[in-house]
Amino acid sequence: MTRYTVAGRRRTPARSQQPSAIWRGIGCVLMLVVPLASWILAAASVQWALERGWPIPAQLLGYPVVPKILWNLSAFAPIVVPIQSQQNLYAIVVVFLLYLILGGALISLAYALVYRLVGPPLYSAIDAPPPPVKVRKYTR
Repeated sequence: MTRYTVAGRRRTPARSQQPSAIWRGIGCVLMLVVPLASWILAAASVQWALERGWPIPAQLLGYPVVPKILWNLSAFAPIVVPIQSQQNLYAIVVVFLLYLILGGALISLAYALVYRLVGPPLYSAIDAPPPPVKVRKYTR
């Protein structure tokens, strides 16, 4: 055998091109479950706040106003009618966005904490160790 042979080298297994099942699960939660839960919580929260007499700005209450130009376009009529029939839609949308941001942030934070605990180590076997540099305190 020559000294330039590659037979003795170990080959690393090929990595899968698909994302991990954990990523698919987290993506499903972030794209489907969080917005749906946020909308349901927002509608219930606005209704609950109105029943308790909480001060909600009057501009957010009532039925939404749709511009007259959309009524003239026949393609938008099937979209405009259900939107205009929703009571307190503006308040629900504002609270929905708050719940959506809060829910996404909490899930992302939980994932980051779990990944930090059980994720791969900071340095692998092929990384060089940190340099053993001793630094003295700066004096003038």
